[in-house]
Amino acid sequence: MPTVRKLERDAHTMTGLFATTQDFNLKKMGSRMLRAARLDGETFRQLRDDPSATAQSVVLVAIIGLCYGTGFGFFLAGTFLLDVLTITLIGMFSALAIAFVWSGTTFLIVTRLFRGTIGYWGLSRPFFFSWSPGVLFILMSSPIPILSEIIRAVGAAWIGIASVSAVKHAAGFSTQQSMLTFIICVLLLVLIVSILPFS
Repeated sequence: MPTVRKLERDAHTMTGLFATTQDFNLKKMGSRMLRAARLDGETFRQLRDDPSATAQSVVLVAIIGLCYGTGFGFFLAGTFLLDVLTITLIGMFSALAIAFVWSGTTFLIVTRLFRGTIGYWGLSRPFFFSWSPGVLFILMSSPIPILSEIIRAVGAAWIGIASVSAVKHAAGFSTQQSMLTFIICVLLLVLIVSILPFS
């Protein structure tokens, strides 16, 4: 019987590039997503201290990217499935790229500017989970343009507020420090994008 339990446990975990065994319990992930969307500080602190949630946090960003790509794809392309699939995949890869650039920039601001003592993944796990409200982006597939725009705006604003809360609780910052981190990060990223040759 212990062997069966071990096999069941191994089915929900992964090792490899990650330094610790990874937890793929979907029920736990869903619960964390709901609590992160409700800006629960204790959840953000638990994610900071739980290396086994690293893969969950990356998978969550990919899911949000898929939701955005699918919602936007159906809104733009309607029933042309190949176009929707292309836009969906672009959405997923774009979300992953944005998440890593954004979390890396946030990490540099937290540790260099504000002298915070936190590891990259300790900050990124809560930060990635703060994207949980992005599941709303799937509803952008509405054929009513104004509704699609409202959903996109609400989802983006909710993610912004949740990310401020995530940094606050993960780094042990005040609300003002966390908001300032967010603002500086946005300004830096806008500046970087504006000077890129393809912008």
